[in-house]
Amino acid sequence: MKKIFFSILFIQLLCISAKAQFFGNVVYNRKAVYAEIYGNSLGAALNYEYLYRDHGLKQGLRFGSGYFVDFLGKNSPTIISGNIEYIAFTGAREHHIEWGIGATYHYKYYKQTYQSVNYFILGSDTTRTYTDHIYKFQRTGPAILPRIGYRYESPDGGLVVRVGYTPVIYLLNKEKEFYDGTETTKTSIPFSTKFAWGGVSIGFSFY
Repeated sequence: MKKIFFSILFIQLLCISAKAQFFGNVVYNRKAVYAEIYGNSLGAALNYEYLYRDHGLKQGLRFGSGYFVDFLGKNSPTIISGNIEYIAFTGAREHHIEWGIGATYHYKYYKQTYQSVNYFILGSDTTRTYTDHIYKFQRTGPAILPRIGYRYESPDGGLVVRVGYTPVIYLLNKEKEFYDGTETTKTSIPFSTKFAWGGVSIGFSFY
């Protein structure tokens, strides 16, 4: 009977110890600044993060804004964005599992300039003149991005690295096309998704 009692007690102590180690009940630096590529910013952004709970299950908010030219996208669009995200992470000292959910409002656009040729026939002579035209496409609207990923951060401050899977849920977006400054088409997109999406962040934390 005593062996069973001490065995149960030993197992409970192991569980308590493992739980304490996993949730990392140490105080972390509450502030962080980092740049993110893709992910919640949809392009690139500089972010500020504040942990309102810095021990046990760490929880906080991040705010960011960005300006990015996506040379990998069609027509190399420019993306201007602003974002906010709730984050939580837990783990053993430097290595953490991180999750959260964020909201982004983005303005995405590109434009092309080209010329049309005008021919004029005067007697036996043909002359040409050129007219400049500008085509512009833009997409605006909010998006929701849940997050699950890995986070490296020491409670002593310093380097912060985040790698996350962040599928995009677009809500109430609008697409417009302009020709020489005149709007030619307007399309409303109430709902669309992009599941193959993620992001990487790097920066530093401080008190």
